[in-house]
Amino acid sequence: MPRPPLLVFGLTGQIGAALLRQGLPLPALAVSRSAPEAADGQGAEPAGADADDDRPPAAVAWRRGDLAAFDSPHAHEAALSLGPLDAFAAAVAEGRVRASRIVAFGSTSVHAKADSPDPQERDLARRLADAEAALREACARRGAACTVLRPTLIWGLGRDASVSRVVRMARRWPVLPLPLDAPGLRQPVHVDDLATAARAALALDGRFAALDLPGGERVAFGTMLGRAVSAGAPRCRVLPLPWRLARWAGGRGLPRGLAARLDADLCFDDAPARALLGWSPRGFRPTAADFPA
Repeated sequence: MPRPPLLVFGLTGQIGAALLRQGLPLPALAVSRSAPEAADGQGAEPAGADADDDRPPAAVAWRRGDLAAFDSPHAHEAALSLGPLDAFAAAVAEGRVRASRIVAFGSTSVHAKADSPDPQERDLARRLADAEAALREACARRGAACTVLRPTLIWGLGRDASVSRVVRMARRWPVLPLPLDAPGLRQPVHVDDLATAARAALALDGRFAALDLPGGERVAFGTMLGRAVSAGAPRCRVLPLPWRLARWAGGRGLPRGLAARLDADLCFDDAPARALLGWSPRGFRPTAADFPA
């Protein structure tokens, strides 16, 4: 099989699962520690495509491996990272990943957690910012186009660590206290919309862009939790917990950073993404299908 034009890391994660359902735009080599055993190394399998997409699905060849140890002598047409940004930035900077177009996922945590009272969250924001800077510098040095995509809270396949985690708790407990009155605005983004954005970013020609990708609706934190539980765990009785009491509980079971942001608006400008990617995300109206058991 000829060398695939697209190199992908993290295709077994939640955004990767959505991409495989939509269909990759180019034949790809997918490198993952959890690559399918039957396809490890040689075989190529077609990725699924949307029913309304007339294009044939692109093939995916899987290779079992770790990004930290990956080192290819070949340059690809494009490289896509769906995993940790710092590890991918290091691989590009060191020349172990080479491509004329780079697309990598970061996070709006680079903004939202920079001033968190939680030192681990501040460290995360710093590492994201450092990784973006390193990736930008490496791509500029090599003349490669580069797009960093920064999603907000991800939902959609039941694999996220935010709203789906709350739904899993609600399925285990008959009664669950939640701060339904927490007023801080959020913009949760569906994983299928992120997959669509990744496909669009792979076609960009510009040199560097870092694009925030919020969802299509601004919804209060408490309302977001209530909608998620109603859709994914309707048998659970939600016990309203005053958000100020929940904030006081920070450090007593509720993460300090999360507790401190219960009344903070975490909203981001998606105008650049709309202009460059045609970004048009859905609102937060989850159904049971968004939280598979």
